[in-house]
Amino acid sequence: MGSGIVVQLARKYGAVIFFPTVAVGSIYADWSHTRQWKRQQLQLAHRAQLKDQR
Repeated sequence: MGSGIVVQLARKYGAVIFFPTVAVGSIYADWSHTRQWKRQQLQLAHRAQLKDQR
């Protein structure tokens, strides 16, 4: 009996849960990738600066 209620709620509120979850997941993935890319660019710039000083 309890699982029937869960299924009904999942059907009724599935979109309300699914779409925000996907949106937040996509935003986090993009933010994480951008942070990693910026860190890599900073390291490359630092290496280039050290190379120029030699």
